[in-house]
Amino acid sequence: MDHDSPSPGPSSPARRTVLASTAAVAAAALTGAAAPPLTAAPAAPAARRVRDTPDEVEYVVIGSGPGGGSVAANLAEAGHSVLVLEAGPAHGNETYYDVPALHLKAACDPEISWDMWVRHYTDDAAHGSQWVDGKGILYPRAATLGGCSAHNATILMYPEHTDWAYIRDLTGDPGWDPQVMWDTHWKKVLSWQPVEESSLLLALRDAFLDKLSLAAKAEALPSGAVAAALDTDVNSKANVDRSSQGAFNTPMTVRAGRRHAVRERLLDVRSRYAANLSVATDALAERIVFEERQGALRATAVEYLSGRHLYQASPGAVPRSEAERDGLRRTVRVTREVIVAGGAFNTPQLLMLSGIGPREHLAEHGITPLLDLPGVGANLQDRYEVSVVSSLNRDFTAIAPCTFKDQGDPCLAEWKTSPMPSSTPYGANGVVTGIKRRASKGSAHPELFVFCAPGNFTGYVPKFDELAVRDKRHFSWLVLKGYAADRAGTVRLASADPTRQPSVNFRKMDDGRAGDADVAAMIEAVRSIRSMNAKAGFLDSVREETPGPRVSTDAQLEAWIRKEAWGHHASCTAAIGPAGRSGSVLDGQLRVHGTSNLRVVDASAFPRIPGLFIMAPTLVLAEKASQDILRAAR
Repeated sequence: MDHDSPSPGPSSPARRTVLASTAAVAAAALTGAAAPPLTAAPAAPAARRVRDTPDEVEYVVIGSGPGGGSVAANLAEAGHSVLVLEAGPAHGNETYYDVPALHLKAACDPEISWDMWVRHYTDDAAHGSQWVDGKGILYPRAATLGGCSAHNATILMYPEHTDWAYIRDLTGDPGWDPQVMWDTHWKKVLSWQPVEESSLLLALRDAFLDKLSLAAKAEALPSGAVAAALDTDVNSKANVDRSSQGAFNTPMTVRAGRRHAVRERLLDVRSRYAANLSVATDALAERIVFEERQGALRATAVEYLSGRHLYQASPGAVPRSEAERDGLRRTVRVTREVIVAGGAFNTPQLLMLSGIGPREHLAEHGITPLLDLPGVGANLQDRYEVSVVSSLNRDFTAIAPCTFKDQGDPCLAEWKTSPMPSSTPYGANGVVTGIKRRASKGSAHPELFVFCAPGNFTGYVPKFDELAVRDKRHFSWLVLKGYAADRAGTVRLASADPTRQPSVNFRKMDDGRAGDADVAAMIEAVRSIRSMNAKAGFLDSVREETPGPRVSTDAQLEAWIRKEAWGHHASCTAAIGPAGRSGSVLDGQLRVHGTSNLRVVDASAFPRIPGLFIMAPTLVLAEKASQDILRAAR
């Protein structure tokens, strides 16, 4: 989906010479043909220092989210010189960041948000109420230290052991064994990542919220979840080992009622290892510079632009001329490895801008292919979510005084002054209760997470942060369907301009031609929600507004789900897989096939989307990657 007219990217003659001079050798390396002589190419532009950014480091990490931030911290702790390039600023509105209940405000903060516009289907008419003519469907991303851990709903849920076993069997790498991932890498994550659950004291502020929790537990118990009901920690070893289902408290990346995630990890390591870890914010990577060595591409430098709001998805972006970009362009040399961690949209975009991706697609945009890897930008996956929104005949007493603003808000004042911020309405993400459950005709592990929070949220429509809290009477049940069958989504360049967002088409449900099992599971969950509302509302008047009582038959619910389902866990666009396998981009140690020192460490690396929430798997993947990188360094 190209929302703007294509424009030629910033491709200088020297840059085109570098690309062209290595293309034939790279192609020969992939095909096994005899390589022609390598034409001498100009050296990379002289590195220039920006502020305190080094000219040369051992490792350049592009992106500071759960993948990149974790790897950078680990490498710096181990004594290596690391530069993190973060396209966004160090922070935006710090109140929106800090306060767990204001996560929707954080997602709309113009200082850090990237408003990406995507397609769910190729056909415009297949979309529902979230579609905006001329743009698509809003898919908010965060560009700041910590990446999307700076605006997410703070949920941290460990995946299934089978998710790791799948990658172990796919790659033959025993390092992915589920026991290793749990005992070594998950425990390492928990050594720095605090986890809290919503305080039980909140339920005392509103009897209806308490009744919703009780209704959820009653709904979960008949499914055979008695053991899980007694152990409400969804991440306990016992619950993960047996793939438990039931009503659980929702674990959050929160410490003492305040968001605490990858940003804090990075800042802590930088404070202790300042000589090792450099962080350049407002630094948009343009491309990776390669040279050919021993039949493989070796990354030697990264070019980036230094400036605020350079990416066009930023609400504050102003287009820059090529002359202006020349003045902003910087280069950092790398002696060991480049780690790309830009996320499921921007990682494949950067790889393609650097000459790695589908050969014909790159040529269409004037980019000389260095490695023909059709899997780059393919295999885009997400989870499905739909919202069942209802209203009470009164305001929720728990949030009645809250204005959800960064000043003049009584609930914010309480959060700031309370000796126990986690017990206040703003000390948690708002999730009242959650049910992890199987679908009756689904697989052996839980595929659904059904959770409830006050507010009116029907997906990512413009101003969703304001619409969600415009009154205090609405509450939303969200149905999250994991392990969807989709593998057809794509990320493709809209142009060779690195400041332009790529074209993203999720091609949900195989572009609308499939998905019956996923839809059936969500219909089952919607009916369960209606049952819980009926049980909880016997003393309060509850009126369902979305999808509403007129959407009642299976056929009506199916049509509504297909149009209105959304997601926010984009993944899998640079998938792990054996060399030579169709669609494979990375080996088992996350190295890009055909390169010697380029890795991808973010959610795009998964061959299929794991678990039910993406942050925990990505953090664990990053710990495994860190171990592999350090072993290679030794």
